[in-house]
Amino acid sequence: MSLSEETIALPVAPSSFELRLLDPKQIKVFTVTGVTRMTESDRSWIKVSSARAFPLSDPDHYIGLLDINGKDVGMIYDPALLDSESRATVTKDLERRYFVPTVERILHVKEEFGTIYWTVETDKGEIDIIVRNLRDNLQELSPTRVIITDIHGNRYEFNNLQRFDNKTQSIILRNL
Repeated sequence: MSLSEETIALPVAPSSFELRLLDPKQIKVFTVTGVTRMTESDRSWIKVSSARAFPLSDPDHYIGLLDINGKDVGMIYDPALLDSESRATVTKDLERRYFVPTVERILHVKEEFGTIYWTVETDKGEIDIIVRNLRDNLQELSPTRVIITDIHGNRYEFNNLQRFDNKTQSIILRNL
């Protein structure tokens, strides 16, 4: 039998792949005892979470709302159009999900046996960062901007690499 003669069975109905744009005027996103919930007309979700469709290139638009199982409830094109409580709830949820401190100053850096130890000052305070195998834990966002993931899965953004000391620059550039 040729490929054109085969019947391909889809495991899920094609309609389940459709993106549903939510009308920001028709939904309410709120928190009850620390749990984010959502209502839309006559439907409610007891637990939702927010995620950006384009977290780096367009972080202020296309916000997806996911149900308790991580499945799409729908997408909000512009969360600025939500009522103030909903907008604040979504913003707080996104800040929690995309918590990425920005490194402002390198206080100390040491490299031993493929592991790099940094003591840095971030916009959230001073912290020690330990990174093993930097090549696998480094994302280049632009020629001067990178995100580094530490051994605990925390991410840190290094903006404007030229402003850091030569030792730090050489470690990062060597691993790009």
